[in-house]
Amino acid sequence: MSIRSSPLLIKGITHPDDAPLAMEHGVDGIIVSNHGGRQLDGAVASLDALPSVCESVQGKIPVILDSGVRRGADIIKALALGAAAVLIGRPYAYALAVAGETGVKEVIKHFIAETELQLALSGRSSIQEVEASLLIQVK
Repeated sequence: MSIRSSPLLIKGITHPDDAPLAMEHGVDGIIVSNHGGRQLDGAVASLDALPSVCESVQGKIPVILDSGVRRGADIIKALALGAAAVLIGRPYAYALAVAGETGVKEVIKHFIAETELQLALSGRSSIQEVEASLLIQVK
C-alpha cells in the first residue's frame, strides 16, 4: 500500500526503455520531455520520442507530452502520436506574467478554439477520433 495520495508522474523520459523501468518503480504516468533541449544540445525532440515511449507502456499508464506546445495543431499532433494530454508551460507562464489570471484564461480559450478548428479541418468531430493516420500513413 502506498503512502502517497496523489499520482506520481515522472518527467524527462525520452527513451522507450526508460518508460517500463519507471513503471516498475510505481509511477502513475510519464511526461515525455527533453526539458526544452537546453541541457543537452542536440537532444532528441520530444515529439519524435513520443510514439516509441507510448508503445513501450502499452497503454498501461498515461503519457503526457511537454515540449513546445504553442497552438491547437501541436495538441492534435501529440494526441495523434499517442499522448493522453499535453502541458502548456510557456504560453501559460507568459500569459500569467502579462495579464494574470485573465491572461491564462485567454490562452486556454485560444488553445481550445485552435484545437477545435484543427479537428474540424481534419474531418474529426472529437478528440476521441484523433489517431495516427492524421499524421502518418498507417499500413
